[in-house]
Amino acid sequence: MKKWKHPHTITGDAVSGESYLRRPKINDLFWHFVEKGSDVLFTAPRRVGKTSIMKDIEANTPKDYWCIYKDVEGATNKDQFYQRIFEMLIERLSSLKKAKTLFRKWIKKYGIEKIGKDGLKIGRYPSDYYSEVVNLLEELAKQDIAIVLLIDEFVEVILNLKNAGKVEDAISLLHELREIRHKPELKKIIFVYAGSIGLHSVVKEIGRPTLINDIELLPIDKLSEPESKQLIRQLTAEATIQYSEELEDYLILKIEHLLPYFIQLMIQEIDLIAFKRGQGTADMEIINEAFNSVVKNTANFDDWIKRLRDYLGGNFQFVNQVLIHCAHKGKINIQEVYDLAVDAGKTDVYKDLLDELERDGYLIEDRGSYRFISPFIKSYWLHKNPVLK
Repeated sequence: MKKWKHPHTITGDAVSGESYLRRPKINDLFWHFVEKGSDVLFTAPRRVGKTSIMKDIEANTPKDYWCIYKDVEGATNKDQFYQRIFEMLIERLSSLKKAKTLFRKWIKKYGIEKIGKDGLKIGRYPSDYYSEVVNLLEELAKQDIAIVLLIDEFVEVILNLKNAGKVEDAISLLHELREIRHKPELKKIIFVYAGSIGLHSVVKEIGRPTLINDIELLPIDKLSEPESKQLIRQLTAEATIQYSEELEDYLILKIEHLLPYFIQLMIQEIDLIAFKRGQGTADMEIINEAFNSVVKNTANFDDWIKRLRDYLGGNFQFVNQVLIHCAHKGKINIQEVYDLAVDAGKTDVYKDLLDELERDGYLIEDRGSYRFISPFIKSYWLHKNPVLK
């Protein structure tokens, strides 16, 4: 019996290599924005692969640029945010030949003892990380080094500040970053932001939408059918379970909303079911069984409801009722949403909240009504809320 070969699926962390499908149009548009000096905000629904795209950009940077990626989600105050940017600059630029002279200066200034996989160890920590970051960027700019700072989960930092009652700190951080972006001497320093929640929504909530209106938006949509088929074939290259065109079409039909994450989940679950059975081929029955199994494993989708709780605050219960109704009835029209809003005292914000659910990849408007954009998310909401009150 041949050794079973599993697909190249990754369903947790950001993906790379055979598990990652590069989308040339997104990369081309990104570098077009960068080359004209624009700062960039990736806008996309949850689990579309923003982090994977950013890490791919970092790993495949044109020779005239230096890309640095950092996840800043854990920063709970302004100083921690700038500390992460400071460490990100020191750690990554230590290996840049053009910055060797600067790095020797930094070693002396900060008493740098160690840079490695465990992070940065320095003897003298700055008392003001914001000023230090600005100084570092200005020094790098003088060396004519074009740097792209890929700052992932930035939106969560603003949300953390807002939820902790530090709205003024959130506004101050947005002001400071805007000032940095507008410094003429830093025109070769490009800031790129991403997050699992819409930045515009969070900034609008704190009343400062103009602080990010200078940033170029780069939308990332679901995969097309040809891209989905390419990803399926890439993931299953040399795997035991192969897919005929008919099975590819059925799998795509079953997934419907073609996010890379959903495709990875299904390919992985189909392989697991077939492996346990010792069945070396897939069929429609296994695909159906895999769908049900994926939905029942609520850990696959708990993030969708957690994110709503995190950033909707007092609006969560109303939004959740809309989604529960939609899951049970298959759709909800605007009058039904308004009636729920009247009961919940949300008539002043209900339409904005609906728009958010569309932007964040929960619902889609379809001929005057709203329905779940993904059968996975619909089934998850039904599973978590089996009774419609």
